[in-house]
Amino acid sequence: MPEKNCPKICIVVYKLRTYTMSKHQPTVLEKEFELERVILFSDAVFAIAITLLIIDIKWPEVEHVAGETTLKLVQPMMFSFAAFVISFFFIGRFWSLHLQLFRLLHKYNQGLIKRNLFFLFFIVTFPFTAAGLAGHVKSGFLLPLYLYFLNLAAVSATHFLLVRYIVRQKPLLAVEGFAAEKKYFYFRSLYMTIALGATFLLLIIADIIFDGKMEYVTWTPAFVAVFLLISRKKVKKYKPKDIDDY
Repeated sequence: MPEKNCPKICIVVYKLRTYTMSKHQPTVLEKEFELERVILFSDAVFAIAITLLIIDIKWPEVEHVAGETTLKLVQPMMFSFAAFVISFFFIGRFWSLHLQLFRLLHKYNQGLIKRNLFFLFFIVTFPFTAAGLAGHVKSGFLLPLYLYFLNLAAVSATHFLLVRYIVRQKPLLAVEGFAAEKKYFYFRSLYMTIALGATFLLLIIADIIFDGKMEYVTWTPAFVAVFLLISRKKVKKYKPKDIDDY
């Protein structure tokens, strides 16, 4: 009576195959391919974010230009372009740091993926916060400026969390050795986060002191360059001689 036993046999075979698949351990080649997918996805997010920055830069409407100077007409576009240049620099810089960090990996886990997605979330928000700087910042309404520098600080902070996870919390995810390089990446990310956080804090203090007057408050973000230079000098002592930092 083989026909009657066939369903039972099929069920046993199905369960055996399911159990075998659940116990399958990815090979080294499969792990490398999966990690490559994580990196390629991250690169795509960076590329899309950096491309979207240019979309909000538009030429001014010139239908009614009587009595208007050229400088006044192009002023909103100039602010948009300035926001584009600054954002392009920061996104490019964080892509470079991300590339250097992921070069040390030889495997991944779910904790890494979650932290990487958290970091990429704030990369994606750059076009939105950058668009708010052009023509929207006014005395008494500095929210777009707050959001932009909060975005900068958040990108740096989430990048630091990613570095700390790989270097300090889960060192087995990275290749063996390169201790000096890992230490340098850790402190470089830490000091950059402190510098951008200090800029955001200074912006809040200036807003309180000068009662939201744009002509005073909008100059405080210029200190980001000063803070970044200080952080660069502080981290220089950790930099290995043979590292190609770009």
